[in-house]
Order: sequence, then C-alpha cells, then structure tokens
Amino acid sequence: MPAVLYDFDGLLIDSETAGLLSWKRVYAEFGHELDLAHWLSETEAGRGPCMPTERLAELVGKPVDWEAVERRRIVWRDELLVTRPGVEEHLAEARRLGFDLAIVSNAPDWWIRQRMESAGIAPEFFAVVICKAEGISRKPAPDAYLAALRELGCAAGDALAFEDSPVGIRAARAARIRCVAVPNMVTAHFDLSAADVTLPSLAARPLAEVAGALLTAGGLPVRGRSPDGR
Repeated sequence: MPAVLYDFDGLLIDSETAGLLSWKRVYAEFGHELDLAHWLSETEAGRGPCMPTERLAELVGKPVDWEAVERRRIVWRDELLVTRPGVEEHLAEARRLGFDLAIVSNAPDWWIRQRMESAGIAPEFFAVVICKAEGISRKPAPDAYLAALRELGCAAGDALAFEDSPVGIRAARAARIRCVAVPNMVTAHFDLSAADVTLPSLAARPLAEVAGALLTAGGLPVRGRSPDGR
C-alpha cells in the first residue's frame, strides 16, 4: 500500500509561525526586538523549539518573572496555533485515494496529541504516528522515517513525504523517500532545494497529481489513484 508521510510542526499546524510571533510579542513587551537571524539559525538547525530567554534577559538587565512571561506567551501562541491551509482537504484526498497516512515528527507524543485535538485534526486519519522516542534519532537522521515505513509495511519508493524544513527534507531523502516541501512563514527563508518539489501550500496542487508525477517518476504506479485520476 502506498503511503503519505507528514511532518507535524510547521507542516500540518502553523507552530513555527506561532512560536516566532509569540516571542516577538514578548520581546516587544520589554521594549526590545527579537533577533530574527538568531531565531532562523536555531530553527534551520533543528534546535527548536527556540526559547531565547537568555538573550532577552541580557537585554533587560534585571530579573524577569519567566513563569508569568511564559503563561502570557503560551496564550498568545495558542491563539495562532491553527492548521495550515489545505490540511483537512489534503488528508481527506489522501484517504480517498487509498494511501496509508502517517505522522513523522521530532515532537513528543503529548504535544502531537494535544495539538491535533485543539486544531481539530482527527487522529483516525493516521495509521502510524512516529514521534520523539528513545532509540529513534531526531531528524535529519532518517530513523523516524524508516520506522514509519516498517510499521506501515511500505517500501520507500511507494512513499511520499511532506516537510516544511531543510532538516525534515534531509531526513526523508536519507530514507530514500521522495519529498515535497511546503514552507511556512519561517521556513520560507531557508534553502529547500533538496526537496523534489516545493509548493506554497498543501492546497496548491492535488495530491493525486503530485504523487502521480513523483512516484511514477520513481518507476512505481500510484496504486491509490481513483478511476478519474484525481
């Protein structure tokens, strides 16, 4: 059975944008501007979630009640934590076409479950969820993708990954899985050229069209395609 493998943060939910904007608001509250270059370098390296408290403390120069700050920031962040454009339609199309679906993420299980519930993403869409766990190296290592393939019983050539960042793209390609990049407001700053295709959103092209081009190009038919080719 062919499979579609989705990253989670920044791809299905807009957590990259929510994190950046909430921290920009924290810095502004103290009369300072967030160092965007530092934020982007941390994110691109996969060292997130970025928590630039030390940098702000140096700028403020006096004790900060970080518990109170974090309570406010989480409220601001959660207001912005929504699904990215086209997510629900993309998942529904993947299911309709007969693909197995999986989440492949560096995030912990509790975060994925919590965020799926708050964003209204049905867990039933996904046959497998691979998340942060002992014995699975973080992306850009291919371990999480290889684990998903094993659990699904799917060959790499029959799978298609959707990622938003260079770290995730490298992980998918290291597992020999074709990859579609869908950058968000943050990761649009990065070099995503290692992906096979880059799309502005999941809604930009029908899944059947993308999978048909990439999986057929790899010498394998898209077995899940519906009779009308959509």
